[in-house]
Amino acid sequence: MNYFIHPTAIVETNVKIGENAHIWHHCHVRESAIIGEDVSLGKDVFIDKNVSIAKGSRIQNGVSIYNGVNIGQWVFVGPNVTFTNDRHPRAGSKTWSLSQTKLKDGCSIGAGSTIVSDVTIGAFSIIGAGSVLTESIPPFHLAYGLPARIVSKICACGDTRLELSAEPSEYILSCCHEKLKPDVISLAQSVIEKLK
Repeated sequence: MNYFIHPTAIVETNVKIGENAHIWHHCHVRESAIIGEDVSLGKDVFIDKNVSIAKGSRIQNGVSIYNGVNIGQWVFVGPNVTFTNDRHPRAGSKTWSLSQTKLKDGCSIGAGSTIVSDVTIGAFSIIGAGSVLTESIPPFHLAYGLPARIVSKICACGDTRLELSAEPSEYILSCCHEKLKPDVISLAQSVIEKLK
């Protein structure tokens, strides 16, 4: 396989690593994780057991992704984003229920955001930097704040805000064709087809 693992990184057993993946300084990837093709894990990233990160996604420095977080294709997770996997954490609890968090294809999370578990971040949506997300966000929406609230819809590349009344046919604009790779455009088109 053709991938890069920095000498300071720890990669446990039964980890699947795709072509052209990069695992940088001081990362720790736990057993049975799946790191897809062309994925990049920045410095000091922790990937818990059973986490799956699909093709082309970028996890920036200082992010811990815990069991129960599932990451689609071409997802961007900014530096120091915090994930959780328990809606009711308590030390010394007799039982524990794993909460799922889904990051759908093409979505982006800004630096320093906190994602409370048991939410879905819709395809090609954006969570603004420093936000606290406590509720699911639909595809092609922009949300930010404390707590994060939807403020508009957004085009596929994230460059242009759209009215909340915008139709799916408006989600790919000329800026998107200029900024996104052809396979990301195709992915956005397939998401839009499902929304119609």
